[in-house]
Amino acid sequence: MRRRIDSRLIGLLVALAVLVALNIAITPNFLNMRTLAVNASQVSTIAIVALGMTLVIASGGIDLSVGAVMAVAGALAPIVFLSGWAVSNPGLGLAASILLPLLVAALCGAFNGVLIGVLGVQPIIATLIFFISGRGIAQVLTNGNLQTFSNPDFTWLGTGRILGFPVQGWIALALTLVIAWAVRRSVYGRYLLSIGGNERAAALAGVPVTQIKIATYTIAAVLAGLAGLIVVAINSASDAARIGQLMELDAIAASVVGGAALSGGRAPVLGTLLGAVFIQLMGYTLIANGVPDEATLIVTAGIIVIAVWLQKGRKA
Repeated sequence: MRRRIDSRLIGLLVALAVLVALNIAITPNFLNMRTLAVNASQVSTIAIVALGMTLVIASGGIDLSVGAVMAVAGALAPIVFLSGWAVSNPGLGLAASILLPLLVAALCGAFNGVLIGVLGVQPIIATLIFFISGRGIAQVLTNGNLQTFSNPDFTWLGTGRILGFPVQGWIALALTLVIAWAVRRSVYGRYLLSIGGNERAAALAGVPVTQIKIATYTIAAVLAGLAGLIVVAINSASDAARIGQLMELDAIAASVVGGAALSGGRAPVLGTLLGAVFIQLMGYTLIANGVPDEATLIVTAGIIVIAVWLQKGRKA
């Protein structure tokens, strides 16, 4: 198994190296610090959501609701921050504008988990419910309006730098380390992989399958909510119709390209981070060289198909 995992990572690293070399050759200003900072900023949100998606896929499920959860969290942050109470208590208002959206995101994830773990609804159907309704909830919260606000302490989450590197990049790296440790070393990680490998056997062995599934979908939603807050902080505005749009596609692609098996039982956390870099860089390469946005969606879908096909070939 170790050899297989290493071969996937090596293949992904080679693909990234080729993509970087291609950009150096054909993309103007690719090595410009501003370009690198923009790519690092955008890849961070994909990586954060993809880390949660990897845990969900490792459990044998899928989560189509992450983009809608981003929209809900992003809609709530300005509402809380601009409320009269928050304006009168700026410190508490700042904390509430971050913590309350994350709490609501956690409830959204727990809702998915209950549907799947308790009621036995198929993951694709259960998360499709919030995929459809969540963005509608976000638009109702904002009356369909663009919400703009400016606060240096909040926007630092999306525009700040630590040692010249975007804050959200550090957050993504920290989350990667924490989740990698949890998957490899914690009881939760062992239970998660056992459920994805063989849920019936795990249940017979005493693994709390329902609780682990609820926890997993809750974690994925919190990470999506955090990504939504980062997007709002970057733009100093919240657009419920656009925040997190098609993020589920990028997150699934990053996870699968990174080595996650859609059949479950495997959570390649480092591979997911590299997969997010690959998906972002591929999209940037196409757009920077005049390829329409619509074509990048086709390419992303094609990458997922190829990655799944390669996994099938390995199993055979």
